[in-house]
Amino acid sequence: MSQARGVKKSTNPEPGKRRTPYALRACEACRRRKGKCDGRQPCRHCASRHQNCSYNAGLEANDDWQATAQSSIPSNSNISIPEQYPPSNHSGPRQPDQNAIVDMLSSLQAQLNSLAAQVNSNSNSNSNSNSNNHQETNLPSPVTIIENATAVINRIDAENANFTSNDDTVESPMSSKTVTSQNFYGPTCPDYALNVGQLKLRHSLHQRQVQLASIHEDGDPDEDDVETQNGQFSMSPQNIDKGDPAMLLAFRSIISLQEAIQLLYVYHEVVGELHPVVDIDGLVMQTKSWYADAGAGVWDVVAASTGAEAYELLLIMNLCLAIALRADSKVGNMNTEGLLRDSFQDAVNAKLAAPANSIRHATIVFLKGWYDFFQDMPRSAWRMCGIAGRMLMELGLHNAEVFKHTLKSEAQRTEACTLVSSIVILDRQWSYATGLPIHFHEKSFSSISTSSVKHPYLKAMLSFILISDRFSEPLSSAAKGEGYNDESSFELMTFQIEQWRKKAVGEYSIAQCHTWQTDPSTRPPTWAILLNLRAESVRSQLLKPFFFSESDIEITKKHVRAATERVYDIINVLHTLDLTTDIYRKQHPCYQHILACTSGLAFLLMAFIKQNRSSMVPSLTPDLVESLGGSFSMAVNLTTKYTSRSRSARRLAKRLVEMRRNLLSLGILNAESPGSHEGLDGVTESVRRASLAQTGFAGGYTEYSPPFNTGSVFGSGIGMSGVDTDMQIGWDDPMRLQWPLGDVNHMFSESIF
Repeated sequence: MSQARGVKKSTNPEPGKRRTPYALRACEACRRRKGKCDGRQPCRHCASRHQNCSYNAGLEANDDWQATAQSSIPSNSNISIPEQYPPSNHSGPRQPDQNAIVDMLSSLQAQLNSLAAQVNSNSNSNSNSNSNNHQETNLPSPVTIIENATAVINRIDAENANFTSNDDTVESPMSSKTVTSQNFYGPTCPDYALNVGQLKLRHSLHQRQVQLASIHEDGDPDEDDVETQNGQFSMSPQNIDKGDPAMLLAFRSIISLQEAIQLLYVYHEVVGELHPVVDIDGLVMQTKSWYADAGAGVWDVVAASTGAEAYELLLIMNLCLAIALRADSKVGNMNTEGLLRDSFQDAVNAKLAAPANSIRHATIVFLKGWYDFFQDMPRSAWRMCGIAGRMLMELGLHNAEVFKHTLKSEAQRTEACTLVSSIVILDRQWSYATGLPIHFHEKSFSSISTSSVKHPYLKAMLSFILISDRFSEPLSSAAKGEGYNDESSFELMTFQIEQWRKKAVGEYSIAQCHTWQTDPSTRPPTWAILLNLRAESVRSQLLKPFFFSESDIEITKKHVRAATERVYDIINVLHTLDLTTDIYRKQHPCYQHILACTSGLAFLLMAFIKQNRSSMVPSLTPDLVESLGGSFSMAVNLTTKYTSRSRSARRLAKRLVEMRRNLLSLGILNAESPGSHEGLDGVTESVRRASLAQTGFAGGYTEYSPPFNTGSVFGSGIGMSGVDTDMQIGWDDPMRLQWPLGDVNHMFSESIF
């Protein structure tokens, strides 16, 4: 046995078993860490870290390297390697010779085929000849040929990049850098002053270069040396968001291609039509290719940049599917959504912890916020919106000069403008839904102007932000219980809201909503309905200060009819929308919040009538009584219909039980009339069961708000131990969140939505 083993060892090894030679050159990162480099562009080490891979141009131009490269290519009569390209003239611009590169690669392919044939013939001759008379043929390794050719191509690319940068020095010394690798430094940062000083030393400085000194890519990142520090391994920030792409392809085994495409269009209907941050048509085409390649090794790709882009696109795909499953809320969607969520939640969490590297990275976090919002977790959605905006700031997109410099194409700028606009708008809306302060003010992203946004919904909401900031002073006074300074200020703000509505939606109106069922063509687009409801909701907010203050009861009495009509109009539109379309069901979190805010005005109205019962009840006309009763019945129907899927609906249902008692005591609601008790009998028990069922499904995604029962309420010494657990999760009491505590200068901008 040992003899046989020895004979086997003495035979010449097969050409395929030769050790892969070292690359003829190493990138700067591998040279610093004194590690092996494969010589590619980018090399495996840099590609795995998503960092820039650069080679020392001086080394490539060195005569010793040129000689080594020339001598390393073996001479063979049957193998001819193309000549190295002669050093080009540095005095003028040079375009890359694409045809020569293509010819060289074609020649290399032919030589590899010839080499393979020689290896096969050589193996056959070895088996038939005597081992003592055998003489090994010194054939070059195919890997060596490929790496030598790659080195030549990389050197040409590096030279062309140098010539391009020399021609564009007036624009910026960092013009070849991309958004994915840059860092942004503000004027207060030490790196900013260092960049300016470095530019002054290297070039004659122009004013634009001073502004662009905020952009800098660290040529010596700390993470390259973490493996050599104290001999211990430390996780690099560039490696945090690395995951298994195969997990993100699990949706192919969960849902069919047809179902996936349908869900993508559901996502577009509920989110994309309002905030088009995802190219839905391109994503559908990519989805078809993912399903077509289900049996192939899709991820056996060496190009790390392509893999990174596909990885982020897969994350976007999974989040869109999850949002659509949650919005569609059909039977069986819960199990499918749970399986899908298990496949991508680790990857999304890793993206949250990773440094910002692209606009798509921020888009992933933004979609995570939407997913949380559809799960009745507005606090988490508000948080995700802030993180997504901060990531765009890390990329420098809040700076106008950096924005123009880094985003070269019109498509890139449109994508960035859409995402920034959506983040700013939803930051206002979700801060209002939670009573938390906004992350971004109207000047946070000075690079974005409303004129650059063409989408009608985004454009209207951005202009509304500018209008809303004018109302902060009178509304902040109302939040303190002082009421309006005079009646004219209320009339002026109401007029401004109406002017904005007309300009935003044009001829689209919701006044004739009763015709939607008989004639669906009269129904406006979804975005126009939502904008109309936004305007009506803001008007209801402007009426609330009259009922907050008890200083002048006579003035408040004048607005009882307006408040009653406003409540009825809004709830009637919501009820009709749910009755005639599936828009309310699919976009339930958005409309449920409008319903809760409108119900808040109804509560204030009922409280005022009850406090002034002797004078108010006799003065209520039959039409007002009918409107109040009808509003209550429609609110009950809308709320109880969705208690099984929504925590906010369950919470509102509990409050409607209390409102019913007050309406009965005031004689506004008849206990025997239809709809007076329908849906509310036994609501506590049904809501408890629905809460337990949804909590069991939510699993680790339950969001915990700060508990209310932390001692006393407003110093009264009365605890809130009776508040159930459902009250401590998700949205707080909308009555207490209409006027959030905080900076009164931005009070209206935080709560106007």
